[in-house]
Amino acid sequence: METRKIISFGNSSYVVSLPKDWVKENKLSKGDLLHMDQKNDEILIYPGRNGEKKIEPKTIIIEGDGKDYDMIQTEIVSAYLNNYDVIEVRGKLSKERAVHVKSLLRNLSGIEIIRQDAQKITAKDLLNINEISIETLIRRMDNIIRSMLTDSIQSIKEDMYEEIYERDQDVNRLVFLAYRVLRAAIIDSKIAKNLQKANIELLFSQVLIEKLEKVADKSKRIARYLKEANLKQSEKEEVTKMYESIKGCYLEVMKAYYKKDLDLAFKAENAGFQHIKKLNKLIKERQNAPAHMVVEQMKSMVISIKNIARAVIGMEKNVW
Repeated sequence: METRKIISFGNSSYVVSLPKDWVKENKLSKGDLLHMDQKNDEILIYPGRNGEKKIEPKTIIIEGDGKDYDMIQTEIVSAYLNNYDVIEVRGKLSKERAVHVKSLLRNLSGIEIIRQDAQKITAKDLLNINEISIETLIRRMDNIIRSMLTDSIQSIKEDMYEEIYERDQDVNRLVFLAYRVLRAAIIDSKIAKNLQKANIELLFSQVLIEKLEKVADKSKRIARYLKEANLKQSEKEEVTKMYESIKGCYLEVMKAYYKKDLDLAFKAENAGFQHIKKLNKLIKERQNAPAHMVVEQMKSMVISIKNIARAVIGMEKNVW
């Protein structure tokens, strides 16, 4: 951090000199425009249009030789989340592995495969982060999760696992994209400005998205364990009633988020406490392992819903 003196300039202005390296890096010169935003005790300075510079694509090369598919997948997802513009996978890729790699790349929002040969697969990000709305991504996740919860409850009567699994993949794609945008905004204040997000809002959005992904994942797992639980009719009725109540709690906490209603968020969190008490009782009563796991996953879902409520409660009113 540099320290610079304020210089008086005329009767109504003060001047602070700009670091020479910053001026050169942004290709600025005398007479160029700067944009300034005042936030509390800070002033943020951005280069004007005439100071914008051409940015070279951020490229990563992932060596595929000698690695199993899980490792390659981890490196590709990591590169995506770290905002690489071009991802290139090199090595002697078998036909089967190449199919898996291409499938993974196509499942990452905004990524398109632009080149492929026997030695490499190259993909490029075609999305403009500045045009993506975090609120829109959250609403899309929420809409998918609502349908997942409905079908997960239906799984008590019939097998709905495959349909829920497919929608969970859709949620995961949105989560990865949201994390990519949030990370870029945290690193680059200009992107945060375009998103109209303060730092605390970026933090809140990340917590909310993480918990939404958890709710989606738990609805999928509950459906999977229900296939093996072999519940009696009385147990099915009991679990259905509890699961419907949990879904209602989720709908209320999301309503609190959309309406910025702190009182509603407090009520949703308190309802979560009551659900956990009832679920703890059910856990003690369940004897077979799959039924026990169904209730455990429901409890974990409630904890994620409670955490969403706490995030809403924790937001500063002046940020809303």
